[in-house]
This record gives sequence, structure tokens and C-alpha cells, in this order.
Amino acid sequence: MTLLVIDKPLKATAAGQYLGYSLQQLRLCHHLFKAPDGDTVSLEYLDDIAVHRSDGTTLLEQDKSALTGNPAADRSEELWKAFGNWADLCSSGSIDPAKTDFRLYVTPAKTGALVGQLHSALTSVAVGDALAKIKKLVDPKKLDIGCTPQIIRFLSAGDDVCRLIIQRFQLVAEIDAVESVREFVRAGIPSDALDELTSAAIGIARDRVDKLIREGKPPVISATKFRRQFHTFSGRSNLTNMLPSKAPTPTEGAISAVVTTAPTFVRQLQAINASDDMLITAVSDYLRSTADKVHWADEGLIVEDSLSDFDDQLVRQHKIARDEIEDTCTNVDEPGRGRTLYRRCAATTLPLDGRTLPSHFIAGAFNDLADLRRVGWHPLYQTLFPLE
Repeated sequence: MTLLVIDKPLKATAAGQYLGYSLQQLRLCHHLFKAPDGDTVSLEYLDDIAVHRSDGTTLLEQDKSALTGNPAADRSEELWKAFGNWADLCSSGSIDPAKTDFRLYVTPAKTGALVGQLHSALTSVAVGDALAKIKKLVDPKKLDIGCTPQIIRFLSAGDDVCRLIIQRFQLVAEIDAVESVREFVRAGIPSDALDELTSAAIGIARDRVDKLIREGKPPVISATKFRRQFHTFSGRSNLTNMLPSKAPTPTEGAISAVVTTAPTFVRQLQAINASDDMLITAVSDYLRSTADKVHWADEGLIVEDSLSDFDDQLVRQHKIARDEIEDTCTNVDEPGRGRTLYRRCAATTLPLDGRTLPSHFIAGAFNDLADLRRVGWHPLYQTLFPLE
């Protein structure tokens, strides 16, 4: 058996897209895309990941990060803990080793001499040689040191079980764990929407598991139902025509710094007694939309002149909304009418160069216009904030 080292380059520019997702969640999503109809996939149920096949067989997968070490090294405690866990499941009758495949998934790609031998051991002779090498790792004088307790746990299952686990073991090592999900999303998707949709797919898988756990149900997901849900989402979300935001969520410190300096758009919000939550969200939207404009222009995703036309459309939308609120909300005080106007404007949906915008962008663009005093929220904003 050839060692599966999948050499696909890490897309560093997209790394931030997947912060907050665990390696197990990435692998859950991968298997939900890959598994045939009728199979189910579980997270941290029998193993880190388990694929429960419709023919009665099972794939157990241990997922290991190799960022700071090598979990596939000959004396790695993580490696032998995985084998020990599998042996325990076999000994307890939870799984049938003759109907189970055992996989160690490592990213970034690393391997070891012994794990490579285990991966390639298919014949009875090769399995026997590998088992003999494992037994030689046990030092009778150091039974409680390093990986030895885990190896002993594995060997305690007996030679018959150990031989089956070795024969059905596979090592998979990948440079980029995200690519194993991205490859299923890529077909027919514009490159600038790929990371958005990939992140959304992982999020859907994670949310389905979280919901099952909250309901006290086993965290087992139908691969068919997951794919159906993802295809419905991708069809409705229009992400394939969305301008992708690369702007990170601003830190509390960055938001506080803007509020402290009190630029005009902040003072405009304070004039309508905006809540802390409204103010924080507005500053975050402003900072992210400003960064998006620069990124999209630099990447050639938009024509810079189109931003001017877009701003003119927002100013027109502001005037229409303001006039309507002044006519229909006469019983509401001035700050209240201002907050209503802000919310109405922030909820506006308009395309930019025919493309869908991320949810924060229009609110941020309105705050940019408020900073320039082209729009305002208080009915008397032109008097309160005159052009200098």
C-alpha cells in the first residue's frame, strides 16, 4: 500500500477564514462530502471521526495536528494512544476489528519509519514483522515511561486483535487540511467565492453536530442529508456572486480606539443616543468596509469609479427613508427617529458592480458617508454637524 501523503500547498491567505474550526470539524466535513449515499459520519462518538458505512463496516479516524511535533514518530505517545484506543474498542466489543478500517490522519504531513511499515503491512508475514517491532519498543525496566503504557494497552488486546488492527491500518498525511474540504466545493465555483463556501460548509457540519449534542442525541450525521443541505444553502446564498470580505473582525481595542477619538460618524450615532451595542457594531462595520474597499480595488474585483456611484445610491436611499420616517413617525422623539433611520439604512440591500455584498458592508459604507456628513441620522444633523 502506498503511503498517502497528499501534497497540496497551504493557502496561507485563507487561513483566517477557518479560525475557530477544529481539525476534527474539518475532517467531519470532508467525510460528509466524500461518503457514499447511505453512510453516516460521527464526531467524537466512537473516535475523533467515524464513518458508519451502509454495508456494516466502519472507518475509525484519529486526527492529529503536527504543527508542533510529530504524532507519527515511532515513540509518539499520540500514535500509541490511538492504537490503544482502537484496541480497547475491539476488546470491549464496541467494534469488530475484521470489519473496521483504522486511520491516522496527520497534518501538516509527517511520518515515521515504523508507522510507514504499519501502513504497508498487508500480508501475514509483514504484519507479524511489524507486531514484533512494536513489542521491542517495550522496555521492561521502564513500563510507566513515555509511550510504553499506551503500547502495553494496545498489546493487551492480544495478538489476533493487534494483527487485524495493523493489517487494516492506514496513515494519511496532508499539507493542508482545508484542501480536503475545498476540493469538494471547488467545481463550478468562482475562485473568489471558494473560501467563503468552504467555510460555510464546515460551519454547517459543525452546527448540525452541535444541535444533535444539545438535543441529547448521538452526534451522527447522514452524508446525503448534509450534502442536500449544503447544496440548498449554496443555491440560496448567492455566494458565488458575492464580493468576498477578507477584513478580519476588529479587536475590542481597535473599536475602543475609534470610539475614543470620536470621529464624526461616531458623534452622529451618539447624537441619537445609540446603544453601546449599536455603536460597537457600527464601528466594526465601518472598519471592515473600509478595509474591503481597499482590498477589492487592489485585487481588481471592483472598478474604483463604481464606489462613487454606489455612494450616490446610498445617499438617495437615505433621503427616501428619512422623508418617510419624518412623515410617519411624528410621535417619536428626534433621537428615536434617528435610530429608526439608521436601522433602515443599515438594512439596505444593494449590489456593487452587480455583485452581492457581505452583510456588514452597506452599514459600514453608510457610516463612511456619515463621517463625511453626506448623510446623518438626527433630523437636525446638518445643524449639529455642519460642514467645515
